[in-house]
Amino acid sequence: MYARLGIKHIAIMIYNSLSRLLERRSITRYRFWQDTKLNRETAYRLVDDESYIPGKDVMERIAKVYGWVPAMYIDYLPESDDSSAEQLCMVK
Repeated sequence: MYARLGIKHIAIMIYNSLSRLLERRSITRYRFWQDTKLNRETAYRLVDDESYIPGKDVMERIAKVYGWVPAMYIDYLPESDDSSAEQLCMVK
């Protein structure tokens, strides 16, 4: 599909932006852990590691506690070694 647009390589980097969301809401990672009652390592990893994508159960817990849907803290960033990938993003 992308080849016909002249794009040699495109990858989608999916990441979590939970730390920014918590910061905007003045919620510490400790408070996040306490509120969600997630395993401490899971809660802290979600905040500290943008490459960590939570599973369904964790997303449901966050939604139940804070009312946040995954689209509020899961983002994607197209990566490409070809500048035409930027054009693709503008089209979509």
